[in-house]
Amino acid sequence: MGDLWYVLIAVVVWIAAGLLTVWWMARRGHGGPGWLFMGVVFGPVLALIAGERVRRRPTRVARTEAGPRGPGRLRVLVGVDGSPESEAALRLAVGLLGPCTETLVAAQVVDYDAAELDWQGRIVEAKSRLSAVAEEAGGRVTACEVLAGPPAAALARFADENRIDMVVVGRHGRGLSKRLLGNVAQELLRDGSVPVLVTGGRHGVSGR
Repeated sequence: MGDLWYVLIAVVVWIAAGLLTVWWMARRGHGGPGWLFMGVVFGPVLALIAGERVRRRPTRVARTEAGPRGPGRLRVLVGVDGSPESEAALRLAVGLLGPCTETLVAAQVVDYDAAELDWQGRIVEAKSRLSAVAEEAGGRVTACEVLAGPPAAALARFADENRIDMVVVGRHGRGLSKRLLGNVAQELLRDGSVPVLVTGGRHGVSGR
């Protein structure tokens, strides 16, 4: 009986180490379903395999021009993920900043694995969502971007490379994304490289 307990403990530790590695990879932009299987099978060995992949930098996957540039000078980036909070963020950006903007970019971030393999049609889904929100914005959105990587890092890098003046995001992400990927709004605020306007829903707004 004692040997069996040792085996069970070893199996649990092995799987737990693998799942921790999968969580670590998810926070760095790798969310493909195959990683969960690999975490269970390879356990702590997965960390050696994953080490090189997590060094990747966020990239642009697709860009679509949506509308003409505005009369203002502000360059605004809005994070979109299909959640009510992100929809509120876009409405806030359009209503509050729209007349003052030169460019208003709507962006959705997918993980690296979706960008490479387009598993479950994530890229097509992102493009369709961005086209829909651009249409709902009544011509205020000037471009739609699909980015790949950790959400906060991808938005921050795009903002830096494109001289964005302000990023607008919802307080929470969609579904389990807050628990699995972290709070994007908080990560952007901690980064501090670009002003961030955060909406908590229909009414709640904060910023930095």
